[in-house]
Amino acid sequence: MLKDMDFGVYGKGIDGYVHYSLAMDRIREEEENRKALMDEFDNDEDNFDSDDLDSDDFGSDDFGSDDFGSDDFGGDDF
Repeated sequence: MLKDMDFGVYGKGIDGYVHYSLAMDRIREEEENRKALMDEFDNDEDNFDSDDLDSDDFGSDDFGSDDFGSDDFGGDDF
């Protein structure tokens, strides 16, 4: 009967069955959440359009000067 059944690390009997059942439910729920997250991630990748990025969007003014003259370091003290 159930009181004689062994559920390994979850225990024996009704307590083992309850712990095992809760663990399996939690695993199924986590798997569903993981699949939903991956589906959302996959859909976001499909909506990415490389034409949205223009080379003008990343000019040197956005990241600082291209040369390392005295203006970048505060003077000719080197």
